[in-house]
Amino acid sequence: MPIGGPQDVGFTVELSRSPSAEQAVISYSQQDSRPIERALIKCLPRKLGGQSWHAGGSDPNEPVHLTVEFKDASGNHVTTKHIDRNGNAV
Repeated sequence: MPIGGPQDVGFTVELSRSPSAEQAVISYSQQDSRPIERALIKCLPRKLGGQSWHAGGSDPNEPVHLTVEFKDASGNHVTTKHIDRNGNAV
């Protein structure tokens, strides 16, 4: 079952919550066949700005994306993915 709405999407830095991030995560969850019902967007550390959308990381050429931990209804880890603005894994 995909994520039901923004209430099922958390942010490690709540001030970085945005409709575009929520929608990208919800869109991805609708494409994935695993039992994804919750998501936690791993924002950059506050000392680095706390942004949800970011580029680079371990690969400096990586496009702008979200780092997202997806969980099942019980809160168990399902997968962690980099998601672009269109809701696709990159």
